[in-house]
Amino acid sequence: MSKISGISYSPYDRLFDNLTHNLYYGFFAIICILGLVGNGMTIYLLAFSIKRNPFTTFILNLSIADFGVLTSLIMAEIFVIVLTLGKRTDILQTSFFLFFELFSFTYSASQFLLTAISLDRCVAVLFPLWHRCHRPPYLPSLVCGLIWILSFLLSAVHFILHQTRDFGGSPLLYQLIVNGLVCTPLMVVSTVTLWIRMRSKLQYSQKKLLTIILMALLCFLFFSLPMDVFYVIEYFDSYNPILMTVGIGCTALNSSINPLLYFFIGRRKRGKEQSRATFKVALQRVFKDEQESSEEQQTTEENISVPSIV
Repeated sequence: MSKISGISYSPYDRLFDNLTHNLYYGFFAIICILGLVGNGMTIYLLAFSIKRNPFTTFILNLSIADFGVLTSLIMAEIFVIVLTLGKRTDILQTSFFLFFELFSFTYSASQFLLTAISLDRCVAVLFPLWHRCHRPPYLPSLVCGLIWILSFLLSAVHFILHQTRDFGGSPLLYQLIVNGLVCTPLMVVSTVTLWIRMRSKLQYSQKKLLTIILMALLCFLFFSLPMDVFYVIEYFDSYNPILMTVGIGCTALNSSINPLLYFFIGRRKRGKEQSRATFKVALQRVFKDEQESSEEQQTTEENISVPSIV
């Protein structure tokens, strides 16, 4: 945003000239393209090819949010390249800002969805009986819908404040602070809880599913959270393209890495690697435990309802 607004560059910009700048754009594009392919395959398989259960509803929505993050980042990067070449028009600047709002929308949704997933797993391991037998089957869909609405409202407020220019600062800063204050503590607690639970004796299928969630949480804390911190530093200190570039790159990596986690952990079968396992098979293995739990829940409810009818 600083580059597009015409603000004078700091001496750090020289580090990103020519070869270094091009290498970064190439590396960034590769990450985004691979992430789009991975999340796209996850969305297709979970939506049309693999039997749906309450937990995969969370994963499907998370993949859609990550797909939106990567799409907005790569499109915004294209507009940045065009605008920095001097071909600035009102249409291009408006288009860039719309993709920036799409990033804000999907980035918030991704954080909230991952928080909801971590809380759901914590409830599943701490209160397994209630989670299997008494959790409403429509609860994940309801939570995902509320998260999308909340994320949209946050982005809409940011858009309105930016257009009216009645805000004494960057509205996105406060949106990121809200996300950080709400999501980060819950994710840290969930990460510690799941890690402790992982050290206890569980079935292998349960450990596989918990490993996925634990790795996703750690990736968020290492890759996604730095952009929030760097943005706050940039806002209160001065424009530093190195920090912001690293932060955006980490965000792209965080949104791209989940499909790799599903594949590499799902390809393992009873401690043995199967390199020829397809991505669909890996997803089925990862979410097999939750699917069996969902079927057990339906069977239990049917058994309970039979005596009441008699």
